[in-house]
Amino acid sequence: MNLDNTISTPLYKQLEERLRKEIENGELPAGSRLPTENELSERYSVSRVTVRKALDELSKSGCLVRKPGKGTFIAEQKIQRGLSGVLDYSDMCRMTGYTPGAKMIKIALEPPTEEEASQLCLEPGQQVLVVQRVRLANGSPTVLETNKFSEEFSFLFNEDLNDASLYQVIRAHKGIVFTQSEKVLEIVFASAQEARYLGIPKRYPLLSIRSLIQDATGTYRHLGNQLCIADRFKMIV
Repeated sequence: MNLDNTISTPLYKQLEERLRKEIENGELPAGSRLPTENELSERYSVSRVTVRKALDELSKSGCLVRKPGKGTFIAEQKIQRGLSGVLDYSDMCRMTGYTPGAKMIKIALEPPTEEEASQLCLEPGQQVLVVQRVRLANGSPTVLETNKFSEEFSFLFNEDLNDASLYQVIRAHKGIVFTQSEKVLEIVFASAQEARYLGIPKRYPLLSIRSLIQDATGTYRHLGNQLCIADRFKMIV
């Protein structure tokens, strides 16, 4: 397992890349404790200075988390989310190497607020279809998601939306593709009920993303509100 000191790439860089590959392919799983600097030094026949420099670089890039008195651990991979356009949560998870999932909380027709009725161009007396789910990554809750649609989408009552992509279901039934959105971002703190759904302490920081979403024709088709566990995501602008 020795590194190659006959090439121009510095030893610390070789070690950094080798450990990074072991993290990416799962040989060093998220949450596991990394061997000590002494153990790595012996394993790869390099100095502790070389090991420390490699670990520093991996820590800076977010691959490792150092816990004083406990050791160095493999960091949980953050879900990467772009803020432009519309990206299906399931696709977003798969791009980061996670298996997506969903757990239904409720689906119901409810009276809209005046703002919701205006945004969705509802006729007087029309209701909104509310679909609320907890989104999962590798079985762990990451997002509390509430979507609101016009009554046109009531066919969703007949669909099993557990572990399903809502957008793919809608595309299959209606041929609707969501392409653009207007977003409002805000840091909020979990209520007691939100904390129970997400498996986090009350008042844990959440990133709220409220979206008004258009289809390919530029028509506003639904409203979205996602409460994301803030430290599970990396936002890309």
